[in-house]
Amino acid sequence: MTMQMLCLKNADTQRLKRWGLALAACVLSHAQLGFAADSPSSDSGFETLQKQAQQWASTHPSFRGKQVQVAPVDPRITVQNCQQTLQFEHPFPNQPAVRVRCAQPTWQLFVNLTAGPTVTRDNTSGQVLSKVLVSKELLKRGTVISPSMFSYAEMPAAGMENQLISDTHLLKNMELVRDLTPNTPLRSYDVKTAVLVKRGQEVLVTAGEGQGFSITMRAEALQDGGFGEQIRLKNSESGRSLYGVITGPNAAKVK
Repeated sequence: MTMQMLCLKNADTQRLKRWGLALAACVLSHAQLGFAADSPSSDSGFETLQKQAQQWASTHPSFRGKQVQVAPVDPRITVQNCQQTLQFEHPFPNQPAVRVRCAQPTWQLFVNLTAGPTVTRDNTSGQVLSKVLVSKELLKRGTVISPSMFSYAEMPAAGMENQLISDTHLLKNMELVRDLTPNTPLRSYDVKTAVLVKRGQEVLVTAGEGQGFSITMRAEALQDGGFGEQIRLKNSESGRSLYGVITGPNAAKVK
């Protein structure tokens, strides 16, 4: 059976590495999730991922009881359908990043799960109101956001319920992809995982944690990367290449 994977609309192999994909070539094939390859399906790969992520989140301790949705992925990535049930992991507690894996075809990527707003009804007008996060002031594109930059407000949100972010825990290590004017509600497509390590910067790398020893070294980042992403590094002393998972600003660990 032909092996497939996520396809970048532009052949950006450097970005492929940032997303942690297992292969660096694309096969133009569109198998449908949960069906044989020639079975009809109206759902796109991303829509299917969204549905299965919501089902998984409903039983996971970090997301149970919350209405969640999957934040849009990089627009250059086409999420192909998986022929088997997707596998989900939440490797970083208190972070929105969830690892998604497909066994056939083989691929993996990180997505962010965002919590939906609390809904109430205005007794006077009868309008349905959502408790959402709104910006306190003008926030520029590229800003690494924090809860202190937002306040809660209740406003009509018909048609936007699955796009609004209301959980401040999901703001950690996120940055804006567009400007936000004051009192603008924060939506899932306004944010992305922040770039915490930039190419050429010095990174503090730890190894051996949880194995009875700990080693710290300095390395040069050979790629940009966000929280939880695996990037290529170069040991500053030996010059050897290695891969590390980003744990914070200019910090990574070797598994």
